[in-house]
Amino acid sequence: MAHGILKEWLSPTSTLKGSEKHLIFTSSAAAFVSVAGYAPYSPAKAAIKSLSDALVQEVMLYGDDVKVHTVFPGGISSPGFDNENLTKPGVTHKLEEADVASILTPDEAAKAAVDGLENGQYLVTLTLLGSAMRACAWGGSARNNWLVDTVMSCGLSMAWPFITRDIDGKVKKYAREHGHPSTYPKKV
Repeated sequence: MAHGILKEWLSPTSTLKGSEKHLIFTSSAAAFVSVAGYAPYSPAKAAIKSLSDALVQEVMLYGDDVKVHTVFPGGISSPGFDNENLTKPGVTHKLEEADVASILTPDEAAKAAVDGLENGQYLVTLTLLGSAMRACAWGGSARNNWLVDTVMSCGLSMAWPFITRDIDGKVKKYAREHGHPSTYPKKV
């Protein structure tokens, strides 16, 4: 679906040129930190984050008209959530015991998502726990070497905004030098 709409929005003949457009994905806070019981669920949610990360840079080749966002809700009280809780392993319930306060009503989740989008956030989390999971996404993985990996993570978290600015700058420079991607030579 993303490919279909971006093809329309970014076409050199698009009638929507010049108007700001927003592509919004919905993932899950489980994309940042997964726990036992979510093996069938969280990989697909992490893939959505990865797709949106790549698209943020790819749409830069076409100008500044398209913004990409991803919303990462946690638990939302609903009949689907109630059914999900019936099939979760016991260990998952144990791990989620302290998370009861972070479960939102559908209206609360919608309001938090819209507020984040209206504030121009790229990765929109809906609760403090979701924001903590986003901030520490590197922290839940097993370490090869606890000290080295932790020091690297801390240091790189401070450097990454500069690295991203450099990468984004290179993408935008390439776009300026090579024009609209539809004019690129076709590879055989």
